[in-house]
Amino acid sequence: MLRADVITDRSGSPVSPLRDMFGRLWARLRTALVAGAQAWIARRAERHLMELPDYLLKDIGIARSEIRHAVRQGRS
Repeated sequence: MLRADVITDRSGSPVSPLRDMFGRLWARLRTALVAGAQAWIARRAERHLMELPDYLLKDIGIARSEIRHAVRQGRS
């Protein structure tokens, strides 16, 4: 008769849980860095648009009061 044993963790190495922990930590750090970069880019775009004169904003099709929404969510 054949015998089949199920082995859940074949590595048996203490490195695997440590690698998983650092992988999750890196994923969270990467997510925070991407979010920070996106916020920085949005603030820069807002500052740039706020410096434009009203006639150029009218050409673009946004009012000064709509700049934040236009940068963050796009025009709708």
